[in-house]
Amino acid sequence: MTKPLHVNEPVPRYGQLPPDADADLKGSLTAIRRAALRARLVAQQTGTDLIVVREGQVVRVSPLQKTTS
Repeated sequence: MTKPLHVNEPVPRYGQLPPDADADLKGSLTAIRRAALRARLVAQQTGTDLIVVREGQVVRVSPLQKTTS
């Protein structure tokens, strides 16, 4: 398996958990981030774009595109 290029996707405000969040909630956020990384890897391998929401807009993004927050 190849590793995707380092991409710094902007972290939305809702991506932060409150300090008192339970372990299941913390684990689910980690799983979602892991799934997003895997989706980017598969998109790179298959030469397809990712569809993401940024600032309320649905946009098509190349998996090779580096982004900054």
